[in-house]
Amino acid sequence: MLQQLKRHLIKTTSLLCGALLLTSLPAQADRLSEQRRQYDQAQSALARGDHARFQSLKAGLSDYPLYPYLLLESLRKRLDHAPHQEIEQFLTTHGDLPAARSLKNSWLKRLLKEQDWSRLRRHVDQDSLTAELECPLVMQMWHEGQSAQAMQRARELWTVGQSQPKVCDPLFQRWIAAGGLTEDVAWERMRLALLHRQDGLAKYLTRYLPDQSALAERFVATAVNPRLLNQFSQYQPGAGQPAEKLTEMVTVALRRLGRDDAEAALALWPHYQQLPFTDEQRLALTRDIGVRLARRYKPEALAFMAANDPQMQDDTVTEWRARLALRTGHWHSVQDLTRSMPSNLQQQSRWRYWQLRSSQLAQTDTGELTSEYAQLARERDFYGFLAAERSRMPYATNHQPVPVDPRAAARVMDTAGIIRAREFFARGDYLDARREWYHAERLFSREELIAQASLARQMDWYFPAIRGISKAQHWDDLEIRFPLAYREPIIEQARLRQLNSTWVYAITRQESGFMTDARSHAGAMGLMQLMPATARETARRYNIPLGNANEVLQPERNIALGTAYLSQLYGQFQGNRVLASAAYNAGPGRVRQWTRDMPALPSDIWIETIPFDETRAYVQSVLTYGVIYGEKLGIQQSVMEQHERYIE
Repeated sequence: MLQQLKRHLIKTTSLLCGALLLTSLPAQADRLSEQRRQYDQAQSALARGDHARFQSLKAGLSDYPLYPYLLLESLRKRLDHAPHQEIEQFLTTHGDLPAARSLKNSWLKRLLKEQDWSRLRRHVDQDSLTAELECPLVMQMWHEGQSAQAMQRARELWTVGQSQPKVCDPLFQRWIAAGGLTEDVAWERMRLALLHRQDGLAKYLTRYLPDQSALAERFVATAVNPRLLNQFSQYQPGAGQPAEKLTEMVTVALRRLGRDDAEAALALWPHYQQLPFTDEQRLALTRDIGVRLARRYKPEALAFMAANDPQMQDDTVTEWRARLALRTGHWHSVQDLTRSMPSNLQQQSRWRYWQLRSSQLAQTDTGELTSEYAQLARERDFYGFLAAERSRMPYATNHQPVPVDPRAAARVMDTAGIIRAREFFARGDYLDARREWYHAERLFSREELIAQASLARQMDWYFPAIRGISKAQHWDDLEIRFPLAYREPIIEQARLRQLNSTWVYAITRQESGFMTDARSHAGAMGLMQLMPATARETARRYNIPLGNANEVLQPERNIALGTAYLSQLYGQFQGNRVLASAAYNAGPGRVRQWTRDMPALPSDIWIETIPFDETRAYVQSVLTYGVIYGEKLGIQQSVMEQHERYIE
């Protein structure tokens, strides 16, 4: 009887709690809706300077997730006279807001102006410590008797390759008066300035080299006009030109010439190669001359790079040695290079693939290396997929759903920044939502990053989910990493333009990660990252309605325009996705330039030797993503089709 009574009480209590919860949900929704309305009104009141109305509305919003933004905007409007204690309190309580950093930086400038040294030192940190702040702080150290530390830091602040702000002048004048500026220090700053092409600053600095004035003036003149190095007799070690200083002069001049005319720099090299260059100088020259020539497929760069980085100390130089050897058909050199590379490169699937491939190219009797390729075919990347085809194995997409730790998920959900991000998201303010979302992740553990990515995916917030799972370095959950977002318009437009939907998906995933309001630094917009001029021309050519530039951000319109432009490139490059993908990234003109007067090449070699690092990675990603989306859509998609395997 007692047990029956207990069960009845539990059941009754559960029903009552459920009824109360159902009753409270609409009330909570109404409360949130009212808070959103009041928040907007408070923002408007603040903007028009209605302080009384703002304070009245703010009082009822203390538990609203975006309440700190009202405090922030209020402080911004009166930052030059707000009590310091109020600002300190805000930064202590709400310093986790992404925008708190800009408020703090402005406040630090005020503290500097007021010479409030104790507060300034207490709140300045490495993220906010600019030369504009540090120079006066170092000067104050000097006033307080810390002259040795001030001298050392003044030297470090002075010895840079660009001009420092005017506020540093008093510190530098005192440092110079105290004997801190030697000719060696002046020479070093002049060298840095010339490397940064700050020629006016370099000319100014010659005044601090009275005992080496002729050499300093020659240094500047040679850097400004490196072709003066053709006067070989004028650039020989001697009493007026110590070998070490001459070597620095030649290094800077050749590096600058290499960036403008690498072939001319290489032609000068034999006349100066016996100078006592350090390893660091040789590597810098090789990057600025050798790698630039390699990107233009100049065979003479091979010997230059080998001579100046024989121990393969620089990964960029090493990789371009191998790429140039590939492009010029030096198969045995590729074979030797891939076997001698540092272990960090050898272990990459890229160079594992080329070690096998170069063996086949160098020795026709090597065979198919099926079992060797099969080991690489376990990788889910461009080279793994190429290896799968060569070993006649299925592509290893290796999907593994990520496990989410419930405790980590609870911590993420309770984080203030995530709560604010979700509120911004609900309001349709995706830019501020992303700022909060990304700012919150800085302190998350790997388990919390995974939980955050999973939460974003549940919200159909694709790009933060993709970004988060990548930051957690969990690569195997293909549902998060490769969502079938905007499926209907993508498939419909692909069908309309007679394109494979796997390719359209791959391009869209690579371009924006499905961020609808994505904008690049160059001005490209939307899911498929269209430049405004390209969008207008495509709209006109294909009779797609486009009223204004902002319509490009509408997902369906963007997909229609992007797919139409993609079909245009597809036609220009005879249905070759390799070339059309490269053109979508770098422009069709560059792709035609890269293929002009070129002998027929296997596509894997052509892709590997694309001179733009971004475009090479882009093409490889698009072809790889096409395979993954093929599996998700139930379409058999090869990494490259038969007609795409040679570039002619």
